[in-house]
Amino acid sequence: MKRLISLWAVGILALVVQGALATLLGPPYCPDLALLVVISIGLRWRGLALGLCLAAALGFSADLLSGSLLGQHTLLRLFAFLSAFFAGRQLNLRGPLPLVVFTAVVSLIYSLALAAVSAFFVVSSELAWVDVAGLLQHALVNGILVPWVFSFVARVLVWAGDDDAAARTLDIDARRRLV
Repeated sequence: MKRLISLWAVGILALVVQGALATLLGPPYCPDLALLVVISIGLRWRGLALGLCLAAALGFSADLLSGSLLGQHTLLRLFAFLSAFFAGRQLNLRGPLPLVVFTAVVSLIYSLALAAVSAFFVVSSELAWVDVAGLLQHALVNGILVPWVFSFVARVLVWAGDDDAAARTLDIDARRRLV
């Protein structure tokens, strides 16, 4: 329970910091920190059911704070969590470069899906044109920042008592003799 509450608090903190950064940086250069937290949780979380609940709670919090369609970020954060959860078990995403590439791709797909869902439900001429160059810049910014967010989420998991989060060494008793 401590892990769940602490990671939800980290996600809310990421939303607040993201909102503060949005006033200073332009739209393609402001990172989606809450999405990066969800991806990091997906790569580090062990159980699927509680992870889905956490991703849904963070997505719903983003929906409430952003003023977008209710459920839009929730649905897409669930897909981002699932992609990170299953990709982290099938691919070697331990190094910074694979993590950056994976996050940039997920962020680009997330942005395109966000624009598609908005265009489907909101009839507006503004949503008909998607700035692909801006989406690529945004995905690159998210990819560059993900190693730090991933490291922070891993440290929070270790602090919260996740046994598998820290790489544990094998304890060998050197006093015992093999005969």
